[in-house]
Amino acid sequence: MLEFGSCASLQVLNLSNNALSGTGIPQSLTNCQLLKNLDLSHNKLQGKIPIELGHLRNLTHLTLANNNFSGDIPPELSSICGNLQELDLFGNNLSGGMPHSFTSCKCLQSLNLGQNQLSSNFLNTISSLPNLKILQVSFNNITGTIPMSLRNCTQLQVLDLSSNAFTGNIPSGLCTSSSLLELLLAGNSLFGSIPSDLGNCINLIVINLSLNNLSGSIPLEVWMLPKLSDLIMWGNNFSGEIPKGICLNGGNLQRLILNNNQFSGAFPESLTNCTNLTWLSLCDNQLQGEIPANIQNLQKLSILQLSNNSLTGAIPQELGNCSSLIWLNLRSNQFTGKIPTELANPRYQILRVRYTGEKKAAEENKCGKYGRIAVKLLYFKGIRPENMVRFLDPDTCLWVNFISVSVVQTPKPQGSLVYLDLSSNFLSGSIPQSLVYMHSLSYLNLGYNSLTGTIPNMFRNLTGLEVVYLSHNHLDGEIPLSLASLPRLIDIDLSNNSLSGPIPRARQLLSFPASRFENNSGLCGHQFKAWVASEDPSEEEELEGWFWFVVAMGFISGAVWGISFTEIWSGRIEYLLGDVIILMQSKGTTLLKKCS
Repeated sequence: MLEFGSCASLQVLNLSNNALSGTGIPQSLTNCQLLKNLDLSHNKLQGKIPIELGHLRNLTHLTLANNNFSGDIPPELSSICGNLQELDLFGNNLSGGMPHSFTSCKCLQSLNLGQNQLSSNFLNTISSLPNLKILQVSFNNITGTIPMSLRNCTQLQVLDLSSNAFTGNIPSGLCTSSSLLELLLAGNSLFGSIPSDLGNCINLIVINLSLNNLSGSIPLEVWMLPKLSDLIMWGNNFSGEIPKGICLNGGNLQRLILNNNQFSGAFPESLTNCTNLTWLSLCDNQLQGEIPANIQNLQKLSILQLSNNSLTGAIPQELGNCSSLIWLNLRSNQFTGKIPTELANPRYQILRVRYTGEKKAAEENKCGKYGRIAVKLLYFKGIRPENMVRFLDPDTCLWVNFISVSVVQTPKPQGSLVYLDLSSNFLSGSIPQSLVYMHSLSYLNLGYNSLTGTIPNMFRNLTGLEVVYLSHNHLDGEIPLSLASLPRLIDIDLSNNSLSGPIPRARQLLSFPASRFENNSGLCGHQFKAWVASEDPSEEEELEGWFWFVVAMGFISGAVWGISFTEIWSGRIEYLLGDVIILMQSKGTTLLKKCS
């Protein structure tokens, strides 16, 4: 037991990240009457928050985050309000609300109550704090509407109400002053439209309204905010067109993530003016027209997701000039013409990821006999994992793996596309030989097009390639031996083509079921019949990071799946994807067609 017999002059006490446990605090700690900064975070303290802390009336900073405190926040704690500037109770099991006595915390500048079990709507109490700059109450169970009284917090810079149960409209008048920098309301049940007076928040940098029920168009006043860096509103019912006059003089916009809405009209030429863009996601909307050649202006663009729209024309070869592009998803559009060879141009970016734990997305497999690997890149900050299930593909619904990712700048063009999905379009011609230069490629999906010719014998250099989908094309000839020698291959689909000859008897290809090769009249060989899950990982870890790489699996072939799985499972950072979610085992063999 710690003792503080003589601490009359002690002003700072940091005991964070130790193995402190038990309930209460040493009574002798109250002898430290000049204590200003007390940090007990990241320990194993439990029970109610000790009311004795209320005797330390000179405290300016109190941090009890990431412990196991439970019960209500004691009103007695407000006795320290006279000088208190920061109160951090994040990551406990606190319930109830904020006692009204905390209205006396007139000096309080930062309040973090996130990731608890708070339920009552106590924001009216907080709104009386005149110097509050940071308010974080995310990942609680707070209900009701967002109170208009928050406009009284005229110094507020960060408002984070993410992942609660707020309903109603976004209140107008949140910017009676121009102090607000971040507005984070993702993962609630808000409805209605965005108030146009949000454009008065001229210093706003981040807006995240994802996963609500908001509708209407995004006001032009919001698009024109001069300092806006992140406009993240995916998973709503927004409609209308993206305006033409945005990003004048380059703009500050870095992340524009509007997928899973109802935006319509042509792909806006104005987006090619947003030269600071790193992530552009407009998938699952109703966009039409062609991708403009000026897309090459976006030299910082790392992630481009435009799948599930009605885009037409050729895939512009100018995409190859986007020197930072490593993630390209154009799936399920109406693109025609050939695959540009320029997509293989070298990149100045690589993708690093870290495994962060898995969540079970469904109690049983409802995905059919042989599910496919589905990879989705979703901005995940402020969203509860369980709310992601409805965005999974219906044939890959068994598991969800969460992986934090970051893009790393390289001094030389040593990277390449990591993810390339051009499936379900009307592409023709042959598979470009230039793909041999995509040294970092891990996921390749060219299925459901009208590609012809042979499968290029180019895979020997693509040692990181793990998923290859070429099904439902008009490919002919034999399966190249280089495809059979991929050391990390964990799923493949060559079905529904005109391939011929024997399936190479390589260990990687022998593990896949006959369905991956069926409807190729000239193909022959033995294949395993099926794979079934043999283990069910269930431990969960705290989710971290700014955005998340979501990997969904049904019953899939192959013994393991993932890019650099082994490394990430052991906690090391690697280039792409994560460790196995489900371990597989063989269920025997079936004759595809005997080779003569």
